[in-house]
Amino acid sequence: MGAVPKNKITRVERGKRRAGNTPTLKKDIKTARIPLSKKGFMAALFKAIETKN
Repeated sequence: MGAVPKNKITRVERGKRRAGNTPTLKKDIKTARIPLSKKGFMAALFKAIETKN
């Protein structure tokens, strides 16, 4: 591998530029709503029981 030219953007740098203004704060898993596609059978069952009472 040759020397990197002065004005060449490295792979890491390119990734950082593409990222733009991505939020640094991650969503809190405890408060975030789990999508239906990821909910299990038991979760659906308990929810059904909850609504009946």
